[in-house]
Amino acid sequence: MSDPLIEAVRPPTKWYVVLRPFKGDRAFVRGEVVDVTGWTHLTSLVQNRYVDALPHGAEVPDENADGIRIIELSKEQARKVAPKKRPIPKREQATSS
Repeated sequence: MSDPLIEAVRPPTKWYVVLRPFKGDRAFVRGEVVDVTGWTHLTSLVQNRYVDALPHGAEVPDENADGIRIIELSKEQARKVAPKKRPIPKREQATSS
């Protein structure tokens, strides 16, 4: 569900920031700024916090050599990002009969 108040005050934009990596027609990485024109599942991606609108007034980064636009974090900002936590698989105990 979308919040009508947020929709009323947020300026429309075609630029969104990838918050969590995911695969669509290609792999998208955290911090990437993408043009979402024509995306059919944008609302679902926003609701599940995979992407969010680029904040009003923020500059769209230039493309790198690979044609990708990435927001570069300062060292101080990068330190605030929590490290990835991967689940540790548990072995199932073999049942003896």
